[in-house]
Amino acid sequence: RFAPSPTGYLHVGGARTALFNYLFAKSQGGTFIIRVEDTDIERNKAESEKMILESLQWLGMHADEGPAEGGSYGPYRQSERLDVYRKYVDRLLEKKLAYPCFCTSAELESKQEKSKKMGLPHVYDGKCRGLSDKEIADRKAAGDEFAIRFKVDPGEVSVDDIVQGRVKFDSRLIGDFIIVKSNGFPSYNFAVVCDDHEMEITHVIRGVGHLSNTPRQILIHQALDLPLPAYAHISEIVGADRKKMSKRRGATSILFFRDLGYLSDAFTNYMALLGWYPDDGVEYMSRAELEAKFELERCSKSPSMFDFFKPLKEGEDDFDPAALSRTELQKYINNKSKLNWLNNRYIREVDFETVWKLALPYIRQDRQLVNILKSDEEQLRRAFDSVRVYLDTLADAVPYLTELFKTDLKVDGDEATALLKEENTRTVARNFMQVLAAAKPGTPEQFSEAMKEAGKLSEAKGKHLFMPIRVASTGSMQGLELPMLFSILGHETVIQRIRAITGVEAE
Repeated sequence: RFAPSPTGYLHVGGARTALFNYLFAKSQGGTFIIRVEDTDIERNKAESEKMILESLQWLGMHADEGPAEGGSYGPYRQSERLDVYRKYVDRLLEKKLAYPCFCTSAELESKQEKSKKMGLPHVYDGKCRGLSDKEIADRKAAGDEFAIRFKVDPGEVSVDDIVQGRVKFDSRLIGDFIIVKSNGFPSYNFAVVCDDHEMEITHVIRGVGHLSNTPRQILIHQALDLPLPAYAHISEIVGADRKKMSKRRGATSILFFRDLGYLSDAFTNYMALLGWYPDDGVEYMSRAELEAKFELERCSKSPSMFDFFKPLKEGEDDFDPAALSRTELQKYINNKSKLNWLNNRYIREVDFETVWKLALPYIRQDRQLVNILKSDEEQLRRAFDSVRVYLDTLADAVPYLTELFKTDLKVDGDEATALLKEENTRTVARNFMQVLAAAKPGTPEQFSEAMKEAGKLSEAKGKHLFMPIRVASTGSMQGLELPMLFSILGHETVIQRIRAITGVEAE
């Protein structure tokens, strides 16, 4: 089961947890369940649940049972299952394995602060553990608010984890913990035990950050005489700087990647490799292959690196990807990331009609391309097919296509205008046209060699070679990678453009 809390968006860590649950269920012929853990009534948002479910739908993780799908073990929102939890808490109270706690929030916060100042872990001191039945009845009659605490006796709790191995916990450092809050809603640790049992969950797969919760859940299972599920706590995800992901360090909604133009199959493939690796070492895998190959035992204990964003430089401010424009994001995105490599391969290899349909929303954002779409869609389709080999994202198609269909070859800005007037620019342009006419290059590599040859003839290199060629052929100081652009345009079109922009002729 994947059990998100509707208090925010679905980020990469949560989506990876959902994916491993989904893949394991499919690999074993099991059932994948979505259960919404919405007992935090102060932070729950209906919009968050909607975004989480939309994210899972985009990723292709369709639940067998859940709040939208229904099922015989529902309801699938914890806020609708309070009668289930009441049944189990009554059993613990009857067995004297739990008790009412009348300590106020102010009391508990004061004790916690005292422990913090002393440098000690905070453990509840058991103040209400010894209350008699009469004292409890009197406090209730007086209308005093109370929570329900679970009794934890001294001892050791062992977690036999499929990924982490055997991990032992000292129960004295756990203390009597709350299982029902004063508002009547169950705590996380109590609700998941009841739900996992009621829904016949066999495997609990979640992030390693939840490992410390597991001994509490095991103790509740044992107190209620419930069989334990198998536990698998998967590795933490860190950024390229090896630091924990956070909202201000690149952690963002999964839908952010959809909007940037990543294919769901490519993103799913990428996430599967965050903390898991197939035994055959193949990284590019279809969804069917992922479902067939996935094994929990091959999940790694070590933190897995989300390499989409570059590590921040010393002194560089944290950033929130959702708050930046696509242009602003470019300085943070690692164009050599495995996600870009996978997405490019999917765009190249998935059948044309599928990719074209996915690319259309991005193409329709450009007015010029919309006009071409209306007047000559087939021409635009052919152009898209020719450029897709170069695309890291579907959104990347727009600048390629607008450059290909550019008819107004105006010089863009004062800097480009000034550069065109320099004698070096005119010399480089003249020599480049001469090389193109003679060599007739076709591939990006051949155009790159032609540029180098023009540099030798002009005694120019570096920016004194590439910038004149760029301005002379595009009218702009920035844009697409030139060898790729030229290979799509063809050498004759490049020559025509240079003539139109510079007015020079090849010797």
